[in-house]
Amino acid sequence: MSDALDEIFCCDPLKGVVADLPEPAAPTIYRADNGVLMMVVGLVQSEEGLGYLDQAILHCPFCGTQLQDAKAIAEKVSH
Repeated sequence: MSDALDEIFCCDPLKGVVADLPEPAAPTIYRADNGVLMMVVGLVQSEEGLGYLDQAILHCPFCGTQLQDAKAIAEKVSH
């Protein structure tokens, strides 16, 4: 796992879940081009290929550490 990805993990359970995911789900947690920390929460196969449903994450789902806040995300997202 790269150092860039390693910096977003606040606890070992979060790191372990991401490390153990098979392709094409990995990485399920990533930093988008605009800097927002995202999690893939769903996959769907269509005629056009594999589609992803992403969700910005505010808190670690395992330890509850705040990873980013809604205001900062809103400032990074272009409309």
